[in-house]
Amino acid sequence: MLTTALLSLAVAAEPIRLSPGTQHVLKIPGITRVAVGQEQVADVRATGKGELLITANQLGRTSLTLWTASGALQTRTIVVDDGKGDQVQTMVKTLVNPSLRVETYNGMTVIDGRLDSMDELRRLEQLFANDASVRILATVDPRVMPAVAANISAAFQKQGLVSARAVAYGGKIVLEGSVSDERELQKALMIANSYASAVTPNLSR
Repeated sequence: MLTTALLSLAVAAEPIRLSPGTQHVLKIPGITRVAVGQEQVADVRATGKGELLITANQLGRTSLTLWTASGALQTRTIVVDDGKGDQVQTMVKTLVNPSLRVETYNGMTVIDGRLDSMDELRRLEQLFANDASVRILATVDPRVMPAVAANISAAFQKQGLVSARAVAYGGKIVLEGSVSDERELQKALMIANSYASAVTPNLSR
C-alpha cells in the first residue's frame, strides 16, 4: 500500500528587482500567508485575492516567503537598488571574469568569487579603486599562487636580489630571505607588487 504525503515545495525564482519608491504587483493564486524578512527594505500587503503589492522602501535586499492553500511554499528575494549593481555587474563580467558574483547589500555593491589570475585582481581594483560603495571580496584561486611566487623569485634573481624569494602560502605571497639595505627592500617590494597586488614582506636586513 502506498501512502501519499503532501510536502511543502520551496520554489526558487528570479529575484524581484525594484528601485526605491517603486511598486510591483505579484500575483500568487491561493495565497494564504506572507512574511517579509526586512520590512525597512520593502513593504508587502495584500490588495486583492491572490494579489500582493510590493513597495520598495530603501536600498537593500530581503526575503519574501509565501504560503498557499495547496500547501506549497514559495520563497522569493526582493532586491532594491538604484541600478548601479547592474552596471557594476556588466563591467565585472565583461572586463574581468564572467564567473564573479555581484550583489547589493544595504547600498553596498559586493563583488565575490574566484579570480583566475593576479591580472584579473588588478583590473578589478583599477576599475573600482575610487568607489567607496563597491567592496571587493573576490580572491585569486590559490592554485595559481605558486606560479606567481615563482615569477617573482625569478625576477629577484635577474635584478640581483639573490638572497630574496617569494613563497606562496595558500592565497598569500610572502617575501622571505634577506636584502642588504632599505634600497634593496624597496626594490624587492616594487618587483613583487608588479606581480601581486598585496604581498607580505618578511625580509631581513
